[in-house]
Amino acid sequence: MKIAYLILAHDQPALFARLAGALAGADARLFAHIDAKADAAPFRAAVSAHPVHFVAAPVSVNWGGYSQVAAMLSLLQLAAQHGPHDYYVFLSGRDYPLRSQRAISAHLAASGGKSYMNFYALTDGVDFVDKVRRYCYYDIYARLPGRWLQRVANRMVRDISNALPARTFISGMQPYRGSTSWCLSQSVVAYLLAFVADPANQAYLKFFHSVNCADEIFFQTIVLNSPWAATLENFEEDVLRRVPGDMKNENKVSLHYIDWNPAREDPAVFDASDFPALATSGKFFARKFDIVKSAAVLDMLDAARRAHSEEN
Repeated sequence: MKIAYLILAHDQPALFARLAGALAGADARLFAHIDAKADAAPFRAAVSAHPVHFVAAPVSVNWGGYSQVAAMLSLLQLAAQHGPHDYYVFLSGRDYPLRSQRAISAHLAASGGKSYMNFYALTDGVDFVDKVRRYCYYDIYARLPGRWLQRVANRMVRDISNALPARTFISGMQPYRGSTSWCLSQSVVAYLLAFVADPANQAYLKFFHSVNCADEIFFQTIVLNSPWAATLENFEEDVLRRVPGDMKNENKVSLHYIDWNPAREDPAVFDASDFPALATSGKFFARKFDIVKSAAVLDMLDAARRAHSEEN
């Protein structure tokens, strides 16, 4: 079972190194994209003990912009060059595994080729449907000098877009939205990369350059409109039985545990008090951690993984 871990990081090199060490193993290959706005040298130095493949020409990533999609695609393309792999797991630099590599590999080997991707249909009346119906240019706003000017530009485009008729989505495709925490099989990733490389689909890529939080929609839409849609976990229930547009908790149809408690950070940054919930979540990864605040719970998770490995 060969697993490609795709890590998108921009800060905390020490946490990045700890994540790489926790993932390292005979079944794992690690690939990293370090935001072009950050100095990659500390990240490279921090993982000198582990074989990590870095994207050679990283992009400057802006929250909510197509640049996030571009960074994710660069990771998929780099991993594919070193493939094939049985699975591709997308992680942020603030993620951490909850289970041992042996347990992760065993689960995926027994999955029957399923992929894990959170999704719901963007249809009339559901939250965030305007992300594909209104224009947004976060990557362009980011080039403007100063946060104030960036906010003004964002507001002006939003107001103008709201006054215009709703955008029409790509003909013949239903848009879907979901979490960027996904785990996809080799077959699904091969389809994704072929779709992106096909000149006939360039209008699709161009459309997402002006979509708010394109990374939450770009990949789900391609997969859910593909012949591989039925290989997604819970596809039969969520596509054939649910009311179109019905949303689910982000932790569902995912191998990740994320705490979106509104009383905490967005999402919550875990500390030692979260260990019981993490340990009993049944998930294989979690987000979000901090090298200082989460130090104790990271130690606890490492000890639990070692104990599990020794038992098996």
